[in-house]
Amino acid sequence: MKCTVYEAPTGNPLADAHLFSFDRVHHLYDDQDPRDLATYRARAEDVLRTYADDTRASLVKALRSFHHQIGASAAQNRALDRLAQAEAVAVVTGQQAGLFTGPIYSLAKALTAIGVARELERRLERPVVPVFWIASEDHDAEEVNHAHVVDRLGEVARIQLPHRFEPHQMMYCEALTARDVRSALNQADARLAEASHKLEALHAVWSAWHDGDSLAMWFARIMAKLLAEYGLVFFDPCLPPIRRLAWPVFRRTLESVDEVQRRLDEVYAEVERAGFVPEVVRDPRHSTVFAVIDGKRFVLETGGPGFVARGHGERGALSAWLERGNLDPTGFSANVLLRPVVQDVVLPTLAYVGGPSEIAYYPLSRGVFRAHGRRLPPLILRQRMRLVPPSVARLIRKHGLSLDELREPCDLVGNRMRADVSEPLRREIDGWIEGVRAKLGTLQASYAELGPDVRAIFERHARMEERAWRDLERRMVRAWKRRHQDEIRQMRQIERCLFPDGYPQERRLCPLNFWSEVGTQAFGELPTWSSISQMGPVLDVVIDN
Repeated sequence: MKCTVYEAPTGNPLADAHLFSFDRVHHLYDDQDPRDLATYRARAEDVLRTYADDTRASLVKALRSFHHQIGASAAQNRALDRLAQAEAVAVVTGQQAGLFTGPIYSLAKALTAIGVARELERRLERPVVPVFWIASEDHDAEEVNHAHVVDRLGEVARIQLPHRFEPHQMMYCEALTARDVRSALNQADARLAEASHKLEALHAVWSAWHDGDSLAMWFARIMAKLLAEYGLVFFDPCLPPIRRLAWPVFRRTLESVDEVQRRLDEVYAEVERAGFVPEVVRDPRHSTVFAVIDGKRFVLETGGPGFVARGHGERGALSAWLERGNLDPTGFSANVLLRPVVQDVVLPTLAYVGGPSEIAYYPLSRGVFRAHGRRLPPLILRQRMRLVPPSVARLIRKHGLSLDELREPCDLVGNRMRADVSEPLRREIDGWIEGVRAKLGTLQASYAELGPDVRAIFERHARMEERAWRDLERRMVRAWKRRHQDEIRQMRQIERCLFPDGYPQERRLCPLNFWSEVGTQAFGELPTWSSISQMGPVLDVVIDN
C-alpha cells in the first residue's frame, strides 16, 4: 500500500479561509486555532473542569451496551475503557448512516479522528479517544438509502434500498427487512465485477445485518467490522440513556428560545459581514429542536404561546413540552445547529473533525453555543482520500499516467483521441478546406461575368466540400474509436474510479469496489492522517499487486 499526501483547497470559501487564512476568520471560530497545541491544552482543561463524572459513567455504560450490540472489536472496547478514565477527552467525528457505509468520506472521517487522537494523546500526555457519532436521527431517506459503485462495464451504478421510508421518518426508528437487505446485496452482486474478495465483502455486509436492525444499526455493524483494528468508539445519539443525558440541552433551548434566536441573528450577520454566504439557510421560526412523534421528526417552531410541530400540527405550551421531555427525552431531537451543543454536553469533546460544509456551518452553530454559555471546540478538516484498487492502479501504469496529473476531473479518452487523431486530422482537414476555398475563390473570379448566380453556386459548392471533409473527419474518429475500444474502456474505468459522474470519488462511491478487490483486512492498513500542522490533507492510497 502506497500513500501520497498533498494539500488542496476544498472549494468551500469559508472552509478554505479556516484552512489557509485562519487569522482572517478567527473570530468566527471563537479563536480556536486548530494548528496551535495550546488551543487543545486549554480546551482539555475547560472540558474536564465542566464535564461531570456521573455524565461520563452514564455515557460509558450506554456505549458498552451499544458496542456489544454492534459486535465491537477488542480494540474498540479498549478505546471505550480509556474513555471511561477521568482524564480522557474525545476527538469526535460523525456521519449519516448510509447504505454500505455511504460515500468513502465516512471512512475518511473516522480515520482522521483516529490519527488526530493519537497525535494529541502523545502531545498532551493524556487519554484522547476517537469517537464516531452515527447520525441515526437523520430523516432524509433520499440521502442515505442508496450507494454508488463502478459496475462491470465501467459505468457508475446506483444501488437502491427498496424500503419505502415515510416522510419525516428517523433512520433509528425504522427496521429494514431481510428482503430489503437481500435486494441491495443482489444489486451489488450483479453490478460489481468479479474480484478475488467480492464474495468475502458481500458476505461481510450480509452477516453485519441482524433481523430487526435499522439502517443506522446496520451501518454501525459494518463500520465496526471495517475498522476493527482501530481503537474507535461508536456513538448513537438516539440511544435512550444518551437522550436522557442530552435532555438538559433540549430543555434549556426551549426555555430560552428567544435568546437562541437573537444569538443566531448575531452570528448570521457576523458571517455575512465577513463576506461569506451562511451555509445553512436561516429559519427564524425553527427552535433548533425537533419533536419526535411516532418515530418521525417534526420541526418544533414557535407559534403563538408555546410551540407547534411543523407538518404535524400538535401544539402545546412550553410547560407541556417540557413535561413530555421530563418523562421521555427520546421525544426530542436536535437540528444541525443544535447538534454540536448536544455533542459538547454529552461527550468530553476536545475537537471535532468535519467536512468542508461542517467547518462552514459551525460559525452559525456558535449562536446556539453562546445561548448555552459555551464556546466552539477546535475544528479539524477531515482528510480527503482516494482509494485506488489494484485493477485501476495497473491501468494507470499501463497508460503512462500518474495520480499527480489526475487530481482534477479530466477526459482521458478525449485527451488521448485529440493527441492521436482529432487534432492532427483537424489541422490537415482545415488546411485542405482552406485550399479548396482558395481555389474555388479563384475559379469564381474567373467566371464572375456569367452573372450574379455564380457566387451563390460557388458558396453552395464550398459548403458541400466542407461537409464532405467534416464527414471524413468524423469517420476517421469513429475508426480510431473502433481500433482503440479496449483502451477507451480502460481509460473510462480510471475516470469512473477517480471521478465518478465528475465528482470526487470519496463523495460518490461507497467502499464496495475497493473492498471486493483487496478484502476486509486492507481496511486495517489504511493511513490515519495525524498532523495538526498540516491541515486539509488529500491522501491518494494505492494498492498495487
